[in-house]
Amino acid sequence: MKKLSIYITMLLAASLTACNEDFNEGVASPQSYGQEEAAGKITFTATGVDPVNLGNVTEESVAVAVFTAPAVEEEATLSYKMKLDNKVTLTVDDRGYATTEDLQDAVAQIYGIRPVERTMNAVVTAYIAAGKTVYAASAESYELKVTPKAPVIEGAYYLTGSLTFNKEVAFANKSGDVYANPIFTVTVPALTNSDGVVQASEFTIQSVSGKKYGTLQGEALEGNLVQKDDANAIQIPAGDDYKSVKITIDMMNGTYEVEKLSYANFLWVPVADSWSPYNSSTMTGVDSKLLFGIVSIENQFKLTVGPSWSDGDYGYSYFLKKTGILPVEGSDNMQVSEAGNYFLKVNMSDDRKEISAVKINSMGLIGDATVGGWDEAAETDMPYDDTEKCWSTTTTLSANQFKVRINKSWDTAIGGSLDALNADGGAGNIVLDTPGEYTVKLYLNGRLILIKNNN
Repeated sequence: MKKLSIYITMLLAASLTACNEDFNEGVASPQSYGQEEAAGKITFTATGVDPVNLGNVTEESVAVAVFTAPAVEEEATLSYKMKLDNKVTLTVDDRGYATTEDLQDAVAQIYGIRPVERTMNAVVTAYIAAGKTVYAASAESYELKVTPKAPVIEGAYYLTGSLTFNKEVAFANKSGDVYANPIFTVTVPALTNSDGVVQASEFTIQSVSGKKYGTLQGEALEGNLVQKDDANAIQIPAGDDYKSVKITIDMMNGTYEVEKLSYANFLWVPVADSWSPYNSSTMTGVDSKLLFGIVSIENQFKLTVGPSWSDGDYGYSYFLKKTGILPVEGSDNMQVSEAGNYFLKVNMSDDRKEISAVKINSMGLIGDATVGGWDEAAETDMPYDDTEKCWSTTTTLSANQFKVRINKSWDTAIGGSLDALNADGGAGNIVLDTPGEYTVKLYLNGRLILIKNNN
């Protein structure tokens, strides 16, 4: 054994190159030897394992390589490291296992936590410490396929229930990439009766794929979401003189929060036939003076301050400047020349009092983030989906800026941010942080959502 150890020590010194102290830089593989030295040659090879889905791993460590430890002298010690995509280094034990936490963190550093399979280049290096000298031998590289553990966060969520009069209302996500920012928000008017008195309300959340989210906690205004078909609706009790409700959901942690707001940057748009403000479409904006909405109008309509006529209303005579609006003989109602989906915009400032109604014939994306850039002739068209009541397109977007234009006109451009749209003529561009293929949807309720596809 002593003689073999001497041979091995000599071979290691001759065939391996010493590595630096941080052990992170692999060195060339051992040289080959002639026939007389074959019996003492030390080889190190490592091969891959089956694809690893960390969402299914319950143990603290997981196999990332298959190898046999090289034979070394008794006094020598062995350790192993793996480099992934030449970017992140993991410690590997003598079984070829890494800790589940380290592997999760490594994939997240390289690709993020989107739960899709990632194929990485893996190189395992064995480090042999003999006395004060450490030698490194790297195996041939191989592919390691890993799916990180993360909740499956879908690209869009919708509010359903009495707060929306059974009309789905899209939550907003400010980044577009839900794994970069898993927070979704929506603000809707408080539920009232026809006299404007706040009523108890309830809601559930539905994902774009149809999954239902509720709670086990009933009337708690914050808590954990439960994903099951028979989950309880989240209850908002009556009481308090609030005007609107802001709902925030964190789909990474599976939580929700309900805030009762004392203000409401809304105008209600009751239309002929029903003339019912409290379940009508609404206009909204970044403040109470500049508001816009995308509303289906057959003919006559008005605007109300709240969800009740008793809150006050605005008719034809209120506005000093009217674009696309016709009077109604014998009343103060407003009307449009033909039925359709209209882009409504108002400036309620005392010195302006302007309203415009533009029938929507087309919708498109324009800007540096789009494939056509700012070229007006290359605007990305968004056809109307009558079933889902939205304008929609699937397209590639870069990390840059864009706007939505109605009827290919800058006068009806929508900007701001994904969670605070603004139709003011001076509104800034919408900024997208993460490039990729997106499905872009602008709903009749005026909410713009971007659903990032699996990339």
